[in-house]
Amino acid sequence: MDMSQLPPGNAPGLVYNSLQNSTVISFGITYGFCTVLLGLRYFQALSLVKKSGVGSGLVEKLIRTAVILTIAYAAALFYFITLVILMSHGWGRHMAELNMTDLINFNKALLPNTITYLCIPAVTKLAMLVVLYKINPSIGYRCLVVGLGIAIFAYTLTLNTITGAPCNPLKEGTTKCLMDVALAQAVLNIASDLAIVVLPIPTIFSLKFSLKQKMSVCCIMAVGSGVVICSIARLPYVLLLSHDDDLTYTEAILGVWSIVEVNLGIICGAAMRLKPLIVRYLPQLGLFSSRKGGSKSVQKGSVNPISDDGNIHVHQDYNIRKEKDSRARVDSSDGSTNKILR
Repeated sequence: MDMSQLPPGNAPGLVYNSLQNSTVISFGITYGFCTVLLGLRYFQALSLVKKSGVGSGLVEKLIRTAVILTIAYAAALFYFITLVILMSHGWGRHMAELNMTDLINFNKALLPNTITYLCIPAVTKLAMLVVLYKINPSIGYRCLVVGLGIAIFAYTLTLNTITGAPCNPLKEGTTKCLMDVALAQAVLNIASDLAIVVLPIPTIFSLKFSLKQKMSVCCIMAVGSGVVICSIARLPYVLLLSHDDDLTYTEAILGVWSIVEVNLGIICGAAMRLKPLIVRYLPQLGLFSSRKGGSKSVQKGSVNPISDDGNIHVHQDYNIRKEKDSRARVDSSDGSTNKILR
């Protein structure tokens, strides 16, 4: 924000309005869901450790699978804290209501807020890619997953570097630069969200799923699509920023969508990990069996694809030969479903 363009406002102090209250409410609801689902993820792992024993390696698995989402969860809380700080300097209020001191302090608080937001979607996407990487062992598919992860890391690092250096909001004349960064991040965010949703679809449709399995996968994919919808909903406000004189108010509207977007990403990442908990405590739902007694349909020469400890079990000869009969394909579907929803 350029200091030369600031209006001579004269209303000091913090005055909460409906937009700021909506921000707090949106964060409270979505972060509450994040807390519950991430808590269930840890409960799942810890209960399985208690059942199977510490020596089974489940502690290491807990750390490996939950740490990325935990980082995103902590970052989301920090992002909200930066928004509260911005509120005290005029975020969510009209610029004409603010004084020069408010706007100078607003610029100082804007950098950590922007950097944090740029990072959180990348972290949640990487957590999802860790799951998607395992659902298909083909080299081509895994190269696509790894390539997408590298692209997400690269553009996130680039945008953060630009924001912290040439586009630093503490410098004069960086408003347009920051708007360009926001637009680039929005477009790249939408593209990567769509890629994550679309990437596993060929694998999913190549398997013989029961109706309940399809519904289970579709529910998770729908949550992922919700992240895309939030990213798209933000885009008009990002475009509006480039020619809007009331930046502190418009950025607050944008921020509400940003809060929902980052927390929904965490929700999606945590939901993708709860299969073992559902299988163990709600087996009557039968969501992860292609038929009654689906876990018994495993042939000789393979291991049970649905286990209480949540480990991925696939056919021992999966990478050695192709399945040659329809029953083997059904078993492969069970194992792949386990990988998708574990």
